[in-house]
Amino acid sequence: MFEAHIYSQSSRPETVPGDRLVKFNSPTCCWHSRYQCNVRYWITPGKRQSLERLFLYIEFRNRDNSHGYKVIELPGNNLSTDQIQGVICRSPLSLQLDPLKTEQWCRSL
Repeated sequence: MFEAHIYSQSSRPETVPGDRLVKFNSPTCCWHSRYQCNVRYWITPGKRQSLERLFLYIEFRNRDNSHGYKVIELPGNNLSTDQIQGVICRSPLSLQLDPLKTEQWCRSL
């Protein structure tokens, strides 16, 4: 038996090709060399003005133990895990980020 599939323009893979595959909407921790702690991040695909984009969300803990986050918009949709982690490590996050609280929070997940 033969089964035909029709894929539309809106069909998108659940991962980004690269050295190591990135799973969309799957929270992961990454070491941030500037703050000397792990931060939590996830990636979701989207569009801005009809252009394909990746939205990188980075979450951390502030000094007052509240959650802080930063969103970085990346062009295209084919970045590897190593490229994403490089972007994270080069990005300043917040003056309120507490490395110890962020590390403890990431380890507790």
